[in-house]
Amino acid sequence: MNKYEEILKGDPLAFDRLYRKYHPVVHKFRKKYYLKDFDREDWLQEGRIIFHRSLEKYEEGHSVSIGTFFKSNFENHIRSLVRKQCALKRTIDAQSVSLDQKIEKQGESFFDYIGTEDTNVLEQMIIREKLEQLPTVLSPFERITFEEYMSGKELEEIAKDTDNREITVRSAYDRAKKKLKAIIYD
Repeated sequence: MNKYEEILKGDPLAFDRLYRKYHPVVHKFRKKYYLKDFDREDWLQEGRIIFHRSLEKYEEGHSVSIGTFFKSNFENHIRSLVRKQCALKRTIDAQSVSLDQKIEKQGESFFDYIGTEDTNVLEQMIIREKLEQLPTVLSPFERITFEEYMSGKELEEIAKDTDNREITVRSAYDRAKKKLKAIIYD
């Protein structure tokens, strides 16, 4: 029988008193490891969870104290969380592509890509709603330039068709891209 059986049966005050003896371990690891979006309360909650699990699994027959057992379990748990966050970050970084790269590579098909990608339906709806704002944000010249470019025309050709200098068309295109990014990432 586990000597912590009474605490495990649901005496929250006894659990809290015992946990408070060992929660400096949590603060020690909080200083040692960084977990994104984890505040003090998150650390303490993780500590409570792992402390409770440690009490459940603790066996007096082993020559280790509950404090040492908890410390080992908690550090292993935190290391696992750090590994998960790092793996997620690497996955996101590896899949990241800038908006400029997408537009330059795909041209007019960029917007088709947004609509057909295997993404969350809610994300697609949000992007479509945001893109509906684009015509109201662009000046008439920026809108014409951007639409012509997206339909496959080169900036030189757009400059000829609109009777403008190429640098003027390039500026309008760059402003339109900047506004598009602002809308999408807002």
